[in-house]
Amino acid sequence: MSTTPNVSLQVYDRDGTPMPPSVSRERLVDLVRSAYARGGKHLDRDVVDLELAEIADKAACSLLRDRWNDDFPIAAYTELLSAVAAVRAVLGFAPTPTAREVHEWAENLGKQMAEEIDGLVSPCFIQFVNGPYKGAVLSVPARTPAMGPANTLTLPIAWGDTEQPGRGEAQYERIPIPDEGLWLYRLIHEAPEGSRPHITLPDRQDGV
Repeated sequence: MSTTPNVSLQVYDRDGTPMPPSVSRERLVDLVRSAYARGGKHLDRDVVDLELAEIADKAACSLLRDRWNDDFPIAAYTELLSAVAAVRAVLGFAPTPTAREVHEWAENLGKQMAEEIDGLVSPCFIQFVNGPYKGAVLSVPARTPAMGPANTLTLPIAWGDTEQPGRGEAQYERIPIPDEGLWLYRLIHEAPEGSRPHITLPDRQDGV
């Protein structure tokens, strides 16, 4: 049995208060870059933030597209979104949504649209054919299925990174004839380069 003493790596303040370990963001970012390098992709330090944001964007839109398929394993999107959100929190980057928050955002959007319609509403499905929300499928209200949903939709978008964030809106118009019951929307005006969905997060306290 080893008699080597267990030397603690804990550092203490002068008054005996334990001090948390200090690790620079640069070191943490380099660890992320090393993981990407193992997969054959080289990332400069200044693009790690954008890379992770784009992964969250793709996963969120894919989740909104595929969650309607009973046989599709959406657990992969759920775990990926949580993992990216966790890594970004450790690195001190702006937060990206988890799968639960993506679902909440979509549900709240439908509720807001329903409030703008007098009387009873019927659900219908829409999909975005281009732009930041390309591929996403949402359930939104309409006065009747035959009338379809709103002619135009304005959705929040973001671009840039934590240090230089950009915020704006993307305007979509409905294509008049549905495709097998799915109402399609296309951009009215080009969105800024690098735009992605801005799925806003609810105000929540950090913790477990």
